[in-house]
Amino acid sequence: MKKLLATMLTATLLISTTTPAMAKQRVTCKSFKTQKQAQAYYNKRKKAGLAGWKSLDRDKDGKACDCLPGGNGKHCPKKKKR
Repeated sequence: MKKLLATMLTATLLISTTTPAMAKQRVTCKSFKTQKQAQAYYNKRKKAGLAGWKSLDRDKDGKACDCLPGGNGKHCPKKKKR
């Protein structure tokens, strides 16, 4: 019974801290659909002292992924020319 509870607790913690898409790859703004989702991830990781949040705020204004829907659209990375 204790083993089952420990397994369930571990699984719950893993699920609550990462999504499957984010568990194995580097998190970028493309990992999120909206600025609000990116900001929540950014705030949570930064507050916990975990890595993976700095790359979401390229202009260092405290706002993650400004160019996603819901963001202010400022300081967007320039698209690469082909």
